[in-house]
Amino acid sequence: MSNEARVGIFVIIILIIFVVLSMKIGELSFTKKSTYPVTMVFSTVEGLKISSPLELAGVEVGKVTAISLNKDYSAVVSAALNEDIRLPVDSTASIATKGVLGDKIIVLSPGVSSSFIDPGGNLARTKVPPSLDTLLTQVGELAENLTELSASLNASFGDEEALREIVMNLRTLSADSASLVADNKDDITAVVSNMREITEEFIFISENLTTTSRSIDDIASSISSGQGSLGKLVKDDALYDSMVAFMESAENIMDRMNDDSTLGMLMTDSALYDDLAQTAQNLRAITDDMAAGRGTLGRLMTDEELYTDMRETLRSANKAMQGIEEQTPITVFGTVLGVIW
Repeated sequence: MSNEARVGIFVIIILIIFVVLSMKIGELSFTKKSTYPVTMVFSTVEGLKISSPLELAGVEVGKVTAISLNKDYSAVVSAALNEDIRLPVDSTASIATKGVLGDKIIVLSPGVSSSFIDPGGNLARTKVPPSLDTLLTQVGELAENLTELSASLNASFGDEEALREIVMNLRTLSADSASLVADNKDDITAVVSNMREITEEFIFISENLTTTSRSIDDIASSISSGQGSLGKLVKDDALYDSMVAFMESAENIMDRMNDDSTLGMLMTDSALYDDLAQTAQNLRAITDDMAAGRGTLGRLMTDEELYTDMRETLRSANKAMQGIEEQTPITVFGTVLGVIW
């Protein structure tokens, strides 16, 4: 084999290795997966570019196909999702950084909705992390604030002597506090005991409230299940109908009382009421006279001697009537004989 042939074979092998590595690194494939389009709107897409991957749980499921500017100056990202990936409508898309080089990707977080985004639909929920420039600006502001705080502390405490004096004052304050606690130990103990009693009272009240709440729940459950009088009144349709019928009857009675009936006239006609009142007064006067023994009937009811005489008189009259009844047939018979003879 000539040297030219060997060089040619070597070059071909190098080219094949280069193509394979390029396809591996660039994730190229000779087979094209079926996809469907979706859109997303972000406030900014700094660092994102066409062909940036879309990842779901760390797995690439699509790529960015286009980036454009919206009328409200927001960024519209068009992407192609693998056909076998269906995202719920409440899913979230956020821009994240991948790798040490800071490559931007779109991370998809699936939602829980039972409805899915249709092909050509829009993924409404998006998030944009703060950019590196923003973070650096905030770090710079934090450093400035720390510098100002340090300067303020130096101005407040002054030199080493002032700082030593502050420490001494703190030590004196600590000693005074310990002495104060020791001198008022009994009072502090009493306060703690009172607080403990108050806490126990609150616990007791809380338990009572819990018991009361449970009782109310039981009552509500009984009413809801139709137990007891109130429960039956709420749940029993027959009892409710009876109550309605009773109220209707009472309403009819009130209507009749307001009409020209006797009871209605008694309630509305003042003359009839006055006559009845006068009659009641007369009856009361008569009964008062009878109770006092005034008049014939009153004496008869109160005078025992007169009662006895009338009883004897009635008894005698009764005997006389019996005698007349016995003699009447004889007298009639004698009269008949006298006529015959």
